[in-house]
Amino acid sequence: MRMPVTSFFTIGSLSVPASWIAIMAAFFVAYSAVRFRYGKKHAVIIGDAFFYLVIVWKLSIVLTDYESILRSPLALVYFHGGVVGFYLGLLFIAGKTLWDIKKGRLGADGFRALFTGAVFVQVVYQVMMVLLNEGEMIAQVVTVVVFGLFTVFFWMNSRKASNWPVQLALVFMAVHVFVAAVQPDEFIQTPLISTVVMGLFFVIVFMRKLDWRINYE
Repeated sequence: MRMPVTSFFTIGSLSVPASWIAIMAAFFVAYSAVRFRYGKKHAVIIGDAFFYLVIVWKLSIVLTDYESILRSPLALVYFHGGVVGFYLGLLFIAGKTLWDIKKGRLGADGFRALFTGAVFVQVVYQVMMVLLNEGEMIAQVVTVVVFGLFTVFFWMNSRKASNWPVQLALVFMAVHVFVAAVQPDEFIQTPLISTVVMGLFFVIVFMRKLDWRINYE
């Protein structure tokens, strides 16, 4: 789902939209969760992924609005590549992840840490957007309750052996589809597409790297 931004917060002389607060909170919780479960070494993976996503998202304005950059190079600082830039950021992270796996720089624990971070970023962002903005009560309650229950379920089962990582990725997508279905806005939104794309990516990699299962025992 995508919650409309109805609230802004004043930080110093800046007026910050609720979406910025939500994404920063989501990253903080995701980083903390990964560090608690997998350690500082793997938490760095989450920090790097977030950094690359922001950089690609910001710089992609060169592709999406090149004329604005020509008129004012400072547009790189104040603007970003929008939805296209966000998808390019996800594509870059996916490509880098596959490259790191191929080169042996990212093993089972590192990939599971990345999976955990991606899930927490998405669910915390969605919940924070509900809490920080106004919306229909039923949709808000469903979003908080369903994502909250899924987060507990995910945390309790994310380190189990066998096919659990694959199953959790599938449940992750199903949960978001259900939440999106009860929203008053359009069903197909960027957050839902992101969840489906990320979920399929993790499912495919988990299924292909069957030899990782030995690390789950």
